[in-house]
Parts: sequence; structure tokens; C-alpha cells
Amino acid sequence: MRRILPILAILLICMMTNAQNYTRDAGARVGDYFTATCRQFSSEYEALEGQLFIGRQGFTVSIMKQQFEPALGNISDNLFIQYGYGAHIGLRRTDHYQVFNRTYRLDDETITPLLGVDGLIRIEYRFPEFPFLNSLDFKPYLEYS
Repeated sequence: MRRILPILAILLICMMTNAQNYTRDAGARVGDYFTATCRQFSSEYEALEGQLFIGRQGFTVSIMKQQFEPALGNISDNLFIQYGYGAHIGLRRTDHYQVFNRTYRLDDETITPLLGVDGLIRIEYRFPEFPFLNSLDFKPYLEYS
């Protein structure tokens, strides 16, 4: 019951707001780990997105520039293909490190900084009646720690 009430409250608020032209949105990426996102649109087809990833015994903060293109303009105005790039920085606790296929163990756990670059390819569907969207994406990255 505790989980149902917040979900019902969010749905009620969504129904009352009724799909507006917006310049900001917030959301969550779900998968193996949790990522909170916040996106600021600079135009209808460009945005800047910040992401906070929590998992793998650490956290990462990413900034990404994104471009949008209508996917099926004649069939659906709400389906977009999105692509972008960015960078991330973070901290992670570890007791080993890996160089190519070799793993080296450390005596104690240590906190290590990490720095990386990100890519993004996404297909996104925006629901016109609700301030809600659904997407499926591929986010490759290269990381140095």
C-alpha cells in the first residue's frame, strides 16, 4: 500500500497537467542500476542532459549534449531518434584493477577516481496526453580509472 499511494499521486498529477510544451524534464533510467536524469531543452531538437548514476560501489555524474530527429514523421509525431555525446566523472571503491585481460588484486579496498566519455543512441516515444515518455537506448562509454 505504501508504494501504491505515491504512484497514484504521480499519475493524478500527470493527468491534471495534461501534456504541455516543456523545456525541462526529469526521469530515471532503470536497468541493472539506478540513474537519475535531468534534461534541459535548448530547442525542439537539442538538449543538454545531466545524469547521476549510483551503483558498482560508487557514483558517476555525466553531462551529455543530445540531438533529436523525428523517426516516422508521417506516421507518428511523437517518435524520435536521439543521439549524443558527453563526458563523466566519478568515484568508485575497488579492491582490484584490470589492464586488458589481466586482473591485479590490491591488499585493501581503495577509492579511485574515474573519468570517461559517453555516447548515446536512443529511440524515444512521447505520450501527447501525459507529460511522460518511454525510451530504449544504447549508451556506450570509455572510462579511465
